[in-house]
Amino acid sequence: MVLLSILFLGMAAWNVGTVNAPVNNWQTTGTESFYVDLGSNQNVQYAYFWVKSGNATVTIYSGEPGDWDYVGQFALQERATDYSTARDIDIRFSNTSTRYLEFNITAVNYDSRPDFYWSVPNPSDREPSPFIEVKEIGFAGPNNQQVPILSITVENADASVTRLADEQGKLEFPPTYMSNMYFDEVYFARSAENLADGIIPKERTHPPLGKLIQATGVEIFGQTPFGWRIMGIIFGTLIVPLMYLLGKKLFGTWIGGFSAAFLMTFDFMHFTMARIGTTDTYVVFFSLVSQIFFLIYFMQIVKNGWKNTSLLPLFLAVVFFALGVSTKWFTLWSALGMVALLVAVRFKDLMRLKGTLSDKYVAFFDHPALLLVGFAGIAVLIYFATYIPEMLLGDSFPSILNLQVSMLGFHSGPVSDQASAPWWSWPTMFYPGGSAARWFDITYFPPNNNLISTIYVLGNPAIWWTGFALVLVLAYQALHVQEVAANLWSRIKKSTVRQSIRGNGWDTKGIYIVVVFFFSWLIYIFVGRATYIYHFYLSVPLLILAITYFINKYWHTKYGKLGTVTIFAATVGAFLLFYPVISGAPVNPTYIHSYLDWFPSRFYAP
Repeated sequence: MVLLSILFLGMAAWNVGTVNAPVNNWQTTGTESFYVDLGSNQNVQYAYFWVKSGNATVTIYSGEPGDWDYVGQFALQERATDYSTARDIDIRFSNTSTRYLEFNITAVNYDSRPDFYWSVPNPSDREPSPFIEVKEIGFAGPNNQQVPILSITVENADASVTRLADEQGKLEFPPTYMSNMYFDEVYFARSAENLADGIIPKERTHPPLGKLIQATGVEIFGQTPFGWRIMGIIFGTLIVPLMYLLGKKLFGTWIGGFSAAFLMTFDFMHFTMARIGTTDTYVVFFSLVSQIFFLIYFMQIVKNGWKNTSLLPLFLAVVFFALGVSTKWFTLWSALGMVALLVAVRFKDLMRLKGTLSDKYVAFFDHPALLLVGFAGIAVLIYFATYIPEMLLGDSFPSILNLQVSMLGFHSGPVSDQASAPWWSWPTMFYPGGSAARWFDITYFPPNNNLISTIYVLGNPAIWWTGFALVLVLAYQALHVQEVAANLWSRIKKSTVRQSIRGNGWDTKGIYIVVVFFFSWLIYIFVGRATYIYHFYLSVPLLILAITYFINKYWHTKYGKLGTVTIFAATVGAFLLFYPVISGAPVNPTYIHSYLDWFPSRFYAP
């Protein structure tokens, strides 16, 4: 368990993002001009602006002071939501060979208000106004080699404009995920920085706990890519021993624990999601801790009954469930599966209870309903306690309550996205006419585009395809589909001989895996807004447990060991094969076309 955790930590932390990033920013709310001296005539092909926030137009001239030639006018942000990204300006068309470049920068209106400001006002609201903040500028020549800046000369600008060239050694050419925010980091990592700066966060479509966790990394390592991603890596690493504990508790064997941890170590989605500065990995972490405590409670009930079972594991399960919901609401889906298991066991007990229907109704609420209602109250307290930092920043409790209504409207609203994928496509990763995998980031390496850095989130086929097939087999076995069908047929025929649906008894382990898996996945049938493959992340541990179930069952046999080794080898082999497109490592597109053209998706670039 320790070795697998160290292995995952090393793989995930390698090249996750730069620590040594520019931090001395320049900002303006008006129009400022300056020119840079490159020391000698240089063939400048790209100008890069590492923009922190805001937006502006920049007009570029080449030549020399007093004799400038117009190059072009460009916007410094392509999307209103961009934050801490690099704007590349291609000026190859101008055949710019020059020693000097002049820049006129005019700030344009920028809306810094948090989400839902229109329905839930708060003290941080500011009307849109001209603003731009830039961390650094840089230039590249042929083959994207950095062109050093000798000096910056102020024309119509504040002296602080020289900050734009004071950290040239910290720049990356071309900028990739290593030095930029990508995908939803512009919401979550940005909000972590907001919290670290004592500002009500921009992203308010989800509860605050995940962003508070991210803010811890930002406080320690600074407002850098490594700072806003490191906590995901730490929590992703902790998921590996959690899978060991979950497998060990469920199956009671070392091979059960090891198999679960090993497969999770090499799952693509676990790896990629741990490395991006969003909050989904925290959700899976809290869900797994909750499941471990729930399993302790559930298995004790099955073995010893309700009255002889300690309530402490159930209480801890609810606490960690509350922490998960305080990160993202979709923690609720797997929890509903666990509640369904408790209700099923309670119904089973009531079937044996003698008395009237009214007596059974009253008895049902002895266990577990009233108990769970009380614990739910504690979960609500924990949930709203995570908003205390925002209330300390000036927000009010009534405003926080109104915020929940806006969040519910957002998640149930008709959001659409061309890059989304329907729930039924996730396990197989096939979506006819589209892409089930989700593109996170892509960077071409100019000028010849002979290398590409891309990050896609998808599952390890050796795990997902095998796991999905086995979870269906397990559902057939554990839920006694054959016996239930025979029993139903005998009732239709009105036969006096009835097939028992119990078979050889109920398989508690199999039922747990199947029920929690289908609750965490099939709930998305009822979600009307755009869904993405990473919403399946919460179900991946259950796919792994389905594989582990059969490994544990047949490990003592010759073919069981052979099958296990085959699955392990295929899992590691697939991880190594797909590593470039799940990590962002630069690779020749020919490699992708030749070996990874398994799925219809957009990372298969020219």
